[in-house]
Amino acid sequence: MMKRTKIITSVLAGSVLLGGLAGCSGSAPAKNKAKYEPEVNYAAVKEGTYESFDQKKAQEGYNEYAMTLFSKVASDSGDRNVMISPASIMFALDLLDAGACKNTLAEINKAIGGGDLTPEQQQAFASDWMKSINSSEQVKFNVANAIWSNKKIIGDDMNKDYIEYVDKLFDAKVKSMDFGANAVNDINGWVNEKTLGMIKDIVDELDSTTAAVLVNAIAFEGAWQDQYEITKDGTFKGTAGDSDAKFLSETSSLYYETDKAIGFSKYYEGGQYMFVAILPKDETSDANKFMSEFTAEDYAKFMGSVTGSYDVDSMIPKFSYDYEDLEFIKRLKALGIEDACDSVKADLTGIANIGENLYVAKAIHKTHIEVDENGTKAAAATAIAIDAEGAFFGEKETRSVICDRPFAYMIVDTESNMPVFVGTVNNI
Repeated sequence: MMKRTKIITSVLAGSVLLGGLAGCSGSAPAKNKAKYEPEVNYAAVKEGTYESFDQKKAQEGYNEYAMTLFSKVASDSGDRNVMISPASIMFALDLLDAGACKNTLAEINKAIGGGDLTPEQQQAFASDWMKSINSSEQVKFNVANAIWSNKKIIGDDMNKDYIEYVDKLFDAKVKSMDFGANAVNDINGWVNEKTLGMIKDIVDELDSTTAAVLVNAIAFEGAWQDQYEITKDGTFKGTAGDSDAKFLSETSSLYYETDKAIGFSKYYEGGQYMFVAILPKDETSDANKFMSEFTAEDYAKFMGSVTGSYDVDSMIPKFSYDYEDLEFIKRLKALGIEDACDSVKADLTGIANIGENLYVAKAIHKTHIEVDENGTKAAAATAIAIDAEGAFFGEKETRSVICDRPFAYMIVDTESNMPVFVGTVNNI
């Protein structure tokens, strides 16, 4: 029997939480110079109807965001192996989007939606994709969301409309409790359960000024549609030198080629998701430098070049590594999410108006990837600390496993070509 493999994504967006579309205060702090204040139709949400959106435009906006984000990560990662989950980060930012107001909201929405969708449309798109993932067949692929609220800070002041909004759209349940060791254990236990043990500890401690923690987890369990049967010993020509490697080899049927790269793809069970290898034509190319210049237009061109006209002799090394970005808040700012990270300009009053100006103080993104003859196992966690007094999660230990000639890869939704994971392998 074919062994099943697992892809798991966990996103923790948290520390003093998100304000929202779902009930922005009409009297935001005077220091917050608002450009506009959108409103959500709560009646429609309560009735189970949501904002309509252009699916193609939404998918194009997501791919633009995903490629832009990864290019910024790759551009300053040296020759490290890198992997992020733009899907995980988007779901976390959508929950932030739902709690932001005025220009804070405008910046977040533009970053993840390309500016072509209203905030309500962007959130409806995210909700729709989440439901699609949860209804996947022949693979186990589930999204879970939860919010922990600090009873001592927020008490009963969390915006009830926000609570109902994120519950209806994202099935995000709110748990209010005193923040301490019990809350840390509760959050970590939930993450451990929802990620099938792939991510055991996401929160080391909760600062006394932490008002809430938002968690999004995605778990995928599947196998290659056609399992690899040939494993060869070989040499991976990495940026740091040659290294011994085990290569997975087969004759593939899907081939991709543009002026910049060639590649192949391989389906997971059910055919709804696939692994895509992207090999630069320049044999001296560093994968991170290549991907730092790989635009959404390049991605669309590459994916559109697919043909089944050839037998493709394909090889990919078995690889495994961890990636951690302790300064992920820089990526958010690079996407244009600036006001949310500014203690003066941020307007996150939609979640709770507690008399303190909340802002994003720190963000961390961690991932894990394993590719072998059975399939793929991957995990991601993103922590976004939102604070009133400069609190932030302490730095965590960085772990990295350097994985032949550098290449990039993605795990892609085959119906929309939207990447769930994007990564590079420079060395093994």
